[in-house]
Amino acid sequence: MKRTLAILVILLSLLTNCRQPDFEYPQSKIWAHRVNDTATAREKSKKFDGLEVDAIYSEHQDKIFVGHNIEDTANNLQIDEWFMHIDNPSQKCFWIDMKNLDKRNAKAISEKILCIMDIHNMTDNIFVESPDIISLKIIKDSGLRVIFWADNLIWNNLDTASWIEHTKRHIDELKPDAISEESGMFELLTECFPEQNIHLWQTSMNPNEVDTATLKKLCGNKSVKVVLVDYDEPIEY
Repeated sequence: MKRTLAILVILLSLLTNCRQPDFEYPQSKIWAHRVNDTATAREKSKKFDGLEVDAIYSEHQDKIFVGHNIEDTANNLQIDEWFMHIDNPSQKCFWIDMKNLDKRNAKAISEKILCIMDIHNMTDNIFVESPDIISLKIIKDSGLRVIFWADNLIWNNLDTASWIEHTKRHIDELKPDAISEESGMFELLTECFPEQNIHLWQTSMNPNEVDTATLKKLCGNKSVKVVLVDYDEPIEY
């Protein structure tokens, strides 16, 4: 009896601590940034392996809208319609920046995204991003991949030691699939958390010589898995 109970405890522990398999990133680390309209989605999905889109959940309407700011919901572009304009969505990767994710709406948002995945026969190609680890836990428990948007040390005027401790605590608690920040945080993120999948954004509009050199440096780091750009098409690196 005791042996049987011990085996059950071990099995339960294994099930509780099992984690999703590592994500198979596409060949190109360069994904399209802020693809927030259907025309751009249609065009860039033909050129990029991954797209980032901003999204806002309306509790009143129980719908997810595409948009960076709350007033963008006036455009009435729902995210399920946005996906209809993607070229072969099951073969692309998506980074959804949920602007107003919180613990009250996380379950509803998860259900809606999972429904979209089911419609398009998508299995494991959507990441949901937020700085809110409590909400991200709910998203993660639903089976979706999550990106923890770390605090920006420079923007928030934090000292390095406090930032490292704060970020590590959140990573240990959430165990995200990736962590994200703007490209100015590249060196700090890769030096402090090299074991993490790191997603960055470098949002200059023109691929000039300096920006291209920086982009190649970012993509050359093995911890960096994605760099968002505003270019019309990806570049070689």
